[in-house]
Amino acid sequence: MVLGLCDGALGTAWPAIRHTLHLPIGDLGLVQLAGTAGFLSSSAISGRIAARLGRARSLLAAATVGTAALGVFALTPLAAVLLFAALALGLAGGSIEPGVQSHVALSARARTMNLLHGCYGIGATLGPILVSGLLLAKASWRLAYVVLASCEVLVAFGVLRRRQAFDATTPQVLPSRRNEGAMLATQRPFAPLALVLALLLFFIYTGLEVGTGQWAFSLLTTGRHLGTGLAGLLVAGYWGALTAVRLLVAALGDRLDSEHLLTASAAGSVVGEALFWWNPNVVVGAIGLLLVGGSCAPAFPLMMSRTPHWVAAPNVSAVIGWQSASASVGIAALSGLAGILVGSLGLGVLGPYLLAMSAGFLALQLGALRVLERPRGATPVLDPPPAP
Repeated sequence: MVLGLCDGALGTAWPAIRHTLHLPIGDLGLVQLAGTAGFLSSSAISGRIAARLGRARSLLAAATVGTAALGVFALTPLAAVLLFAALALGLAGGSIEPGVQSHVALSARARTMNLLHGCYGIGATLGPILVSGLLLAKASWRLAYVVLASCEVLVAFGVLRRRQAFDATTPQVLPSRRNEGAMLATQRPFAPLALVLALLLFFIYTGLEVGTGQWAFSLLTTGRHLGTGLAGLLVAGYWGALTAVRLLVAALGDRLDSEHLLTASAAGSVVGEALFWWNPNVVVGAIGLLLVGGSCAPAFPLMMSRTPHWVAAPNVSAVIGWQSASASVGIAALSGLAGILVGSLGLGVLGPYLLAMSAGFLALQLGALRVLERPRGATPVLDPPPAP
């Protein structure tokens, strides 16, 4: 939820931030780029860090860095300092996100992973509300980041209280970077195709989810001439549908078959993007957008929770770190490509572009369900605790 709060707050706070620091509005892209660079740098090696320090210490260190970064955000007088804080916050998030997901994947059932990501959605929804409320109350945007830093402190205390549970899923220490690939291959045999397919799946999924959410408002207002209020409501509905379905899947728990649900998720996104592009009237287009949000909802947490099915338990943290890094690259690359296409061809290209991404997601998902399966005779993963 704290990760979602930070992500959701930045866009709403940016107009006030850039006014205070006398920055052009386009510099938001530089701040996001710094955060992405930090996230990629730490998520790709998060498994190794957890193996060296222990799960609890690595999460505590990341939460401490995140708290400091948010504090710098609140106090920064210069753009250069702001970029440094964004980089540090990305480093913290790139360690916390795969670290917690690895812990959940190894110690809990799929319903918990859906609940985890549902809480991210709640945070992403509350972040803009927090900033807007403070600004409407004539408070500074800096106070919002003080609140966020306080929330990060709560994360650190939570890790301290539950450090034994987190340490129980600490990955095995890898002897060296050179031998990491060989170790992954020997502890549970899997074809390189499986790893490539998994990384591509996270790459295109996050590009689809975030790309649709980021570009929908521009398409609805500038491209389809809807009012700002209605367009904003529809985009909020997109994220709301994504959050609500994740919480619903978490509530239903193991009564749902994950393979069928992943197939339905990918297929539903294709149907939703097709309706959103067709858009014979506002109602059909809105249904399509909401369908995309609801269909995408269970995909990311379920894909993460399936990682122990095809890779040995000691290597889950490393692979989830790679998957998180691939997801982050997908957000930056595919949303950036959308911007290039819009600049060259106009907003009308968004419909077919998003539909093509959803079709790629479906194709990769069907292939992944065939390839990313636990080999017979493989080393078993940690058993999840019994359902309450």
